[in-house]
Amino acid sequence: MSQWIERPELSAYLARQRWFGQGQEEVAITEVRELEWLSDPSSGLGVRFELVAAGSLFNVPLSYRQTPREDLSYGFIGAGTLDGEVFYVYDALHDPEARGVLLQGFAEGAQTPAGIEYSRIDGFALESHDDNVLLSAEQSNTSVIVGESLIKFFRKLAPGRNPDIEIQAALTELGSDEISPLQGWISAGDIDLAMIGVFQRSATDGWDTARTSVRALQDDAVRAREAGGDFAGESERLGATLAIVHEQMRQTLPTGSWGPSEIGTLVERLNARLEAAVSMQPSVADYAERAREAYAAIDSGTPVPVQRVHGDFHLGQTLRTTSGWKIIDFEGEPAQPLLERTRLDSVARDVAGQLRSLDYAAHSVAIVTGIEDTEHINDWVSRNRIAFLRGYGYEQTATAVALLHAYEIDKALYEVVYESNYRPDWVQIPLGALNRLL
Repeated sequence: MSQWIERPELSAYLARQRWFGQGQEEVAITEVRELEWLSDPSSGLGVRFELVAAGSLFNVPLSYRQTPREDLSYGFIGAGTLDGEVFYVYDALHDPEARGVLLQGFAEGAQTPAGIEYSRIDGFALESHDDNVLLSAEQSNTSVIVGESLIKFFRKLAPGRNPDIEIQAALTELGSDEISPLQGWISAGDIDLAMIGVFQRSATDGWDTARTSVRALQDDAVRAREAGGDFAGESERLGATLAIVHEQMRQTLPTGSWGPSEIGTLVERLNARLEAAVSMQPSVADYAERAREAYAAIDSGTPVPVQRVHGDFHLGQTLRTTSGWKIIDFEGEPAQPLLERTRLDSVARDVAGQLRSLDYAAHSVAIVTGIEDTEHINDWVSRNRIAFLRGYGYEQTATAVALLHAYEIDKALYEVVYESNYRPDWVQIPLGALNRLL
């Protein structure tokens, strides 16, 4: 272990990062696994992946420089000795030159050290001279644009194939037009460190696009159903896109069926999350009994088809491009264990996630702009819910409707706890949703 790692600087750096996400002032680091050098520090710039165990396992690529760099101060971690020589240590993803070193393994004919594998889809090779740009709006991972590609460095790691790689590899091989094709990935043994895919340069984020629609309706004082150019057409097309992707996942990935036992287990999980929400946020206690009744309404006598799903589907996981909607980020909820993120589930979970996201997009505009009369906001949400479900072609059987209702409630409960902890001004959004749902 490098001598500087024993100092508190790395612990303090982790505690400040959104992707570490545990809200601790001090981080207890139990182990640092240093992979082989991608660039030797004797050259003036040492770069390597370092895997840091601090409760969970985290990917913290580091750059070692012989002289300090003021322009890299945001990613500065600390100074210390390495083999008797003083080095200044930075998060390599905030160091443009070091990022280039991390990416060079994707170049044609590149040599990489033992223990680190750069896998490339046939026909892809990165131009080694391409400039790279760090994206700043990341939370659980860190992404970099290089040429016409986007590489996502996973921050929280787990042994086993990352679902984002697994699913996008299957859909890329199928030739899906509804995703950004996968181009390759980086792994160390059985741990995936990063993935690279096509960068949708002309795309707009689905969350921003939806909220712009809400603002336009507010500015024009026009109800959603009277606006020919509102978002409902996009919602319908997005629903159709999700339906296609779900069908593609059924073609290429495992499927199954839930019987009475599995549905009983699902209801137990939902109730356990409900109890946890009540204990963490007493304001949801008023809804608890009705939530239990909604969960119990899922018919355990009717088989439920299950498959691999997105697992964390919302407007922020969509891109509007000139060729239509693209769905991205199939990693699932990074805070959940890998087993939970790869569990077969009903497509209702993804559909519910998008319905909640439409509600969030609209009501967040109301909060930010200080709107008190939300009649036209609610009208927008209703119109877009209907359009999305119509585009998806969601089943209207009693079991399918009960599942969707249950998953919407579950998602709203999660949101109440999250907003109570991190964004109290927004907790009225999921509380309002619980009131409408129950």
